[in-house]
Amino acid sequence: MKSRVWIALLIFLFASVSGAGAYTSSNVNQGKEAKPAVDGAKRQLWQSRGYGCIMEINGKSVTMYNYTRDSLLLFAIGDLDEQGNLNLKFQLGDSKQLPESARERIWMGRFQNGSLTDKMGYVKQFKQIKQFPAVKVKELSKDPVANFEVFWQTFEENFSFFPLVKVDWKEVYKTYRPKVTAATSEKELENIFKEMLGKLKDGHTNMITNENFFSAMPKMERAEFYEINLKAIQGTIESNYMNGALKSKLEGRIQYGRTKNGDAYIQLREFDVSDEKLIDEALADMVQDLADCRNFVIDMRFNRGGDDIFGLKVAGLFTGEKRLAYNKQGRIGGYDQFSEPTKIFIEPGAKRFTANKIIVLSGPLTVSAGETGTMALKKLDKVTVIGEKTSGFFSDVLFKTLPNNWVIMLSNERYTSPEGINYEQLGLPPDEQIILKQADVDAHKDSVIIRAMELLKVASK
Repeated sequence: MKSRVWIALLIFLFASVSGAGAYTSSNVNQGKEAKPAVDGAKRQLWQSRGYGCIMEINGKSVTMYNYTRDSLLLFAIGDLDEQGNLNLKFQLGDSKQLPESARERIWMGRFQNGSLTDKMGYVKQFKQIKQFPAVKVKELSKDPVANFEVFWQTFEENFSFFPLVKVDWKEVYKTYRPKVTAATSEKELENIFKEMLGKLKDGHTNMITNENFFSAMPKMERAEFYEINLKAIQGTIESNYMNGALKSKLEGRIQYGRTKNGDAYIQLREFDVSDEKLIDEALADMVQDLADCRNFVIDMRFNRGGDDIFGLKVAGLFTGEKRLAYNKQGRIGGYDQFSEPTKIFIEPGAKRFTANKIIVLSGPLTVSAGETGTMALKKLDKVTVIGEKTSGFFSDVLFKTLPNNWVIMLSNERYTSPEGINYEQLGLPPDEQIILKQADVDAHKDSVIIRAMELLKVASK
């Protein structure tokens, strides 16, 4: 993926997957009985449990700060209405790598009595404090040593997977701290940070400097295979296995049609839409167009992620009852200290399919919200997942800024299956592994689609 496309997606992940997004206050249930979120006559300070932030509330005005043991830096400004709807505009510096969408006003959730609740029901807890903590770094600075300390401490306090990736972050400090002095150049500091981040091999760990973008996502042979052959694979699907052209919704994010056997085929390329009204309308149109289908292929192999709510809504098209999709936790202390799991549920859709059999296709490009969506679909009745394991990067993206205005991103959460299994770094395995080979692509064949159609044919007998 081109770096700018990847950056745009990361900005979206920050804005929506973490429970914010292009999601206006009108989307939230604002019952008249709701109590004021805070006492508007008093200045209040609230420190998050995990997530490393402090919120200052003055009347309706809100200022959000990134906080570590040694630093307190302005991160966002916004407002809080009487129903507790928190809207923020992020202060992310002047990097040329940041799209304009990174500077838009964003709905973050509903804040009531120290709880910030997003649209999926995930809650971030805050405690009230009397004054700002005493810190060493509290203003912008290009000092290399100060930036190193804040950089290292941010990961030390927030990154979820040090034991999983087998990185001793304190030893990393001992190795790299002596290399940074007051004379260290900006380029030298950038390279040091890249080396440190590269050790984490995490798909949601990234850095944006004034000029450059760096991702710690490791190279994965199978993901590169799909990336190189992406257009050829998608072209083969439509030309060789579909009965006519695929219909498109949400600017190509949803594509669907019927196979030559008459079964429904749904390709979900991205979930980077947060507006639930738009999602619901697109899914309702698809349900209407495929209403007489009973067998379904849901292709998640090209899904680059986005908003978890999108995947939950897709799963809701296939169930008439509330079901547990997965659990979500945030790191709140030591490396193995996480919040109590929040149960995330699939809610039945207003418009639904009647399905006899569902085959879900997954692969190494299925990442982030694409993976949580696959996990949700896997918990439905009559579902078989085939293909390859997913990418293995589930956590939301936590954004932080450094004193020099560079932006860093990291994984600070943990998603587990209803059975309590953590697939981070491992990938969600299919029920049946089918490996698409280069010879298949060259011959305009898709062995995964072929197997899906075989399974549906057996189910129809």
